[in-house]
Amino acid sequence: MRASMLFAASALAACALTMGACNKTPAANSAADAANNAAATSNPAAAAAEDTTAAAVGAASAATTLTAAGFVTAAATSDMYEVAAAKIAAAKATSPDVKKFAQQMIHDHTASTAKLKALLAGGAVAAAPPGDMDKRRKGLINNLNMAQAPDFDKTYMDQQVAAHQEAITLFKGYTDHGDNDALKGFTTAVTPTIQAHLDMAKQIRGAMK
Repeated sequence: MRASMLFAASALAACALTMGACNKTPAANSAADAANNAAATSNPAAAAAEDTTAAAVGAASAATTLTAAGFVTAAATSDMYEVAAAKIAAAKATSPDVKKFAQQMIHDHTASTAKLKALLAGGAVAAAPPGDMDKRRKGLINNLNMAQAPDFDKTYMDQQVAAHQEAITLFKGYTDHGDNDALKGFTTAVTPTIQAHLDMAKQIRGAMK
């Protein structure tokens, strides 16, 4: 129980830092983004730390997303991130296994998006997907874009392990405790694919030095 409280406190602290950044003026945000880009390029460890914080925030959020609207937003955003990240990896990765994994992510997460949109179009769920990724996922994408060749494959696969662990928490949690039966059918059908992705990601990452 104490460990759970400490984890939640850490996640909330990370969220507070993110919210503080959002309150800056556009000019300040632009300057901050430029500084972050430079830091990510010159300091892979700093980018890795940012990704670790993002993963902790995502895990905490996924564990508490139990409404239809919240789930749709989270699942759709996850798919957008996965496809965007995979397209970068397909172009920048050096490992054939990583490139193959990225192509699989593009295919499977595009298919998942199509299934969710079809479900929403049918009227069984009173929710709409977001039009763009959230700030957290954009930060992950930024770190991928800034990652140099020696670090890129590791950066991508570290993100993928964390992202699919988060997705498993989100989907299984909604299957067990969600408030919409149609969405529960969707989560039940898609969860095995997410688990397969997580297993592949762990295997590929584990084979890296």
